[in-house]
Amino acid sequence: MKRRDFLLAASGVAGGTAAAAAPAGAQQTTTSGGGNQSGGNGSGGNQTSGGGNQSSGNQSSGNKSQGGGGGGGGGGGPTKTVKVGPGGNLTFEPSELSIPPGTTVKWVWESNTHNVVPESQPSGSSWKGTPGAPSKTYDSGHTYSHTFDTPGTYEYFCQPHKSAGMTGTLQVGGGGGGGGGAAEEADPEEMGVPFQAHYVGIATILMMVVSIIYTFFFLKYGESAHTSGGNR
Repeated sequence: MKRRDFLLAASGVAGGTAAAAAPAGAQQTTTSGGGNQSGGNGSGGNQTSGGGNQSSGNQSSGNKSQGGGGGGGGGGGPTKTVKVGPGGNLTFEPSELSIPPGTTVKWVWESNTHNVVPESQPSGSSWKGTPGAPSKTYDSGHTYSHTFDTPGTYEYFCQPHKSAGMTGTLQVGGGGGGGGGAAEEADPEEMGVPFQAHYVGIATILMMVVSIIYTFFFLKYGESAHTSGGNR
């Protein structure tokens, strides 16, 4: 085979490889686009619908709790327990609690002469604490529950023992943990990345190898004057 024929053949192989790589990349990109459309329609719609239902359920639960004035509290959300004066100590345990909206907090008395009095709460909330005047206290065995729907920070105290540091804080929603689902990881297919991108990579590497071989033979041998003259 003449050197001219070899160079022409190598050029043809490189061109064919590049042509094969282009449709592969286009095909993978088209598949990825379809994945985006399917993922966006299914996932986004379902989450929005679910979120709406959950919010409605929580709000209904909260209204019942407020109407009951501190009785049983029981909506469809989770329940957290706070011990009042555990072991005779003048504390709430835990004194700080982070919860998602719709959570019912249940205070359980483990010693005598304590109550739960709100000191501050977010706008729109009507939490009143334990029934009765701020001076009314309750003894061991008593329980009080309330469902918190309005996001924000709630601070409360035991009126007879506030000066001793018997205070508590509730963080509802926002920066509070313990609630909603974690953010989903990004799907490479939904970001427009070809699902089988290694095919395009292999085709590109083959094209580069053929180009290097072509350049090597062209620089090493070239075409002599005798070969050029003979062809003419």
